[in-house]
Amino acid sequence: TMALIAAAMAAALLPRSCTGYRSTDETDKLIAKTILDQSKNLKVNYSKNGMNPREWQAFVESQLHIPMRKRDNHIHHRKNLSRHLDNHHSKLRIAHKDASEGDPSMRWMHFIQFRAKVENYNLMLKSIAGSQYVGDISIGTPPQKSSVVFDTGSSNLWVTSQECISYSCSRHNKFDSSKSSTFTELHEQMDVQFGTGSISGSLGTDVFHLGPVHIPGQVFGRITSESGQVFLNDFDGIAGLSFSELSASVEATLFDNLMESDQLEKNWLTFYYDVQGKSGIVFGNVHEELYSGPIHWVHVNKKLYWQVELDDITIGDISLRKEGVLCPGTTEECILVFDTGTSILTAPTDSATFMLAHLEATAQPLCYHIKDHLAVKKFCLNSDEYSVDDQVQLMGLDVEPPKGPLHIAGDTWIEKYLTIFDHDLNRVGIALSSRPQ
Repeated sequence: TMALIAAAMAAALLPRSCTGYRSTDETDKLIAKTILDQSKNLKVNYSKNGMNPREWQAFVESQLHIPMRKRDNHIHHRKNLSRHLDNHHSKLRIAHKDASEGDPSMRWMHFIQFRAKVENYNLMLKSIAGSQYVGDISIGTPPQKSSVVFDTGSSNLWVTSQECISYSCSRHNKFDSSKSSTFTELHEQMDVQFGTGSISGSLGTDVFHLGPVHIPGQVFGRITSESGQVFLNDFDGIAGLSFSELSASVEATLFDNLMESDQLEKNWLTFYYDVQGKSGIVFGNVHEELYSGPIHWVHVNKKLYWQVELDDITIGDISLRKEGVLCPGTTEECILVFDTGTSILTAPTDSATFMLAHLEATAQPLCYHIKDHLAVKKFCLNSDEYSVDDQVQLMGLDVEPPKGPLHIAGDTWIEKYLTIFDHDLNRVGIALSSRPQ
């Protein structure tokens, strides 16, 4: 149920081996070979001004790579988020002031209507701070296009159905099952209630198309009724890419089916966001031109979200662990979740209160110290990377145990760090993005 709620709220480029997916169809194999032969003769280099249009197009078409773009209303979305953060930050500042100058027991009075205790964080975030980036998939025979958020914070697939008559549905591309010769109705209804709205619909199966790769028999949800502010956003659905353990259904997830089909040489997902426009998701190997320096690998500590153990957060010389506000209220290890369906950074409210005060006062680098089996690795965001128009892209969010407490790294993180989600070895790869201008 929690993953249903999460979902409701809301390509490899010339890889090192020069092939990122394996086609199972002979025609596709011939096409892939032709592209491969062409790509071997193509020199793709980042010049001072980046790739020219021809190079970029060849780069994109060569493998299983899905270009991503900022949502059409991302400026409106940014303004709404900015207004929300202004209000949110004012409450955090009051709480910090009460904690540091007054009676600490009084600080939570300011959060009676504000503090968000949730069992699944996507419930709140997908309505307020959903990803600004979307990409296109197709469903059915013949294919029908949908613009979706590729979301590593959930595991299910949902798209708007032609049968939906809610006002918000008129803003979306709608999947018409009657026009697909490969659609099968599962006769299983869904009706999900949550804090800021609701959805109703049914489950079905059809062929999903990801660039040149086709996945038959994929189970997905068709939304036939929706209410709530979140659905006024300009995306048609959610493509969940987290672990099957997070899924609300016993049916195979999109990436489970992709792995089972054996069409990828490596079961990797790579996200890179370039604020200048060239953004995308890569399925399979990742080309070295997309990043600089080494890839740092960190194993997930539990197959649920894409989560790793967070050893500390520092702001300049200040340590949240030493201050006792890294993950307050738990004796368990602290968690950092990499979520491509969220546009900002989040932290438990205690942590966010402390962090905001020091980030606004000092503009020091914000550094995440991530623990792996062998070492603690440090990744930092400078003030111009964690702020937009001098507004820190951070909000407080309290996720109840056993899923929380946790911190979330969203678009703000990926706009600096190319992030690889490795389903083979259950690990996350982090490297500095190369950004063509």
